[in-house]
Amino acid sequence: MKQILLLVLMLGMVCSVQAIRIQSGKNLVIDKPVYEDVYITGGEIMINAPIYGDLIIAGGTVTINDTVANDILAAGGTITFNGYVGDDIRCAGGKLNILKNVSGDVVVTGGKIVISKDAVVGNLIAAGGEITIDGLVAGTVKTASGKLYLNGSVMKDADCRGEDITINGRVRGRSVLVAGDRLTIGRAASFNNEVRYWSPADNVAFNNSLKNGQAIYDDSLKIKRDQWYFLGFSSALGLIWYTGMVFVMIMIIQYLFSDIMKKAGQTAYDKALRSLGFGFLFWIGVPVAAVIACVTIVGVPVGLILLFSYIILAVFAGTITSVVAANWLNNRSLAKWSYWRMVFIALGIFVVFKILSLTPFLGMFIFALLACIAFGSILLNVHWRRSRQALPA
Repeated sequence: MKQILLLVLMLGMVCSVQAIRIQSGKNLVIDKPVYEDVYITGGEIMINAPIYGDLIIAGGTVTINDTVANDILAAGGTITFNGYVGDDIRCAGGKLNILKNVSGDVVVTGGKIVISKDAVVGNLIAAGGEITIDGLVAGTVKTASGKLYLNGSVMKDADCRGEDITINGRVRGRSVLVAGDRLTIGRAASFNNEVRYWSPADNVAFNNSLKNGQAIYDDSLKIKRDQWYFLGFSSALGLIWYTGMVFVMIMIIQYLFSDIMKKAGQTAYDKALRSLGFGFLFWIGVPVAAVIACVTIVGVPVGLILLFSYIILAVFAGTITSVVAANWLNNRSLAKWSYWRMVFIALGIFVVFKILSLTPFLGMFIFALLACIAFGSILLNVHWRRSRQALPA
């Protein structure tokens, strides 16, 4: 929810950006074709018309009922893909439903993931609490889950690891099946190649499911209970979700505010002390101003807006600081990094900041110092004064 609020704040500040469409709101409906990339954030979002560019979307409930010609990058509570996707899907959410064909790869994480029986996708990489594959996967499958139900078809290799795995579909390539609790091979299961497996019960009944090759019990696949995908699985999913949202935010910040971030990176180097001072005043002054505004009845709305904005920026201080730091490195190296290289370097810096913040006191102090410099450098590059118009003679 915090990520969505920040998206609303940031995207609302942008009046017009060339070659993309940006929309935000509580309830949004796209009912006319869009011929550029689309950035959308909202509470409930419905896409009822084709989009002929990329779609980057975040919302509480998202329903895509028409074609998206290129990639989809999505995050939300419940997301339903009910239209053809011409390229890849990258998605994180609570409940994910893929009901129609996806030409490219699908990389998803969520609480409950469903690939419907009418859907055909490319390669599938999925991590979730419960994964159901009823459709056709034209490439390979890799899953890590609490429960997995494979009822459809996999045309190439499958590597499935989880607590409870049930196979009632067909795998044409090689299979690796690792179950922490139970591995069930149903009557409709079919394996056209070698199967390597491990489960607490080493005498799993494959019956007539082996069409070619054999089933090999591989003790080297034995699950160690301290591994992340069991005892710490929910934490790992949280980490994947969190990292994905940070990645999306870095993409949007760098894309929409590349000029000011570039200038901020240069200012952070040329005027580090001044940037530090402005940043310190910002972090101290805004909450004080919000409290003072709330003292008077007239100033309450202004105070609440200031406080709301302050909290959002505080939540994403690490993300914004990482983008400024990446631009600082780009300026110092005299290189002209591509957009994607800048994004990935910023993500790497964010990870370093997170590790640094785990150090008691000193780590937090260093991070706070860098955040003050980053925000101060941004403030120094914002044009606060309106240009004076020429007075009539």
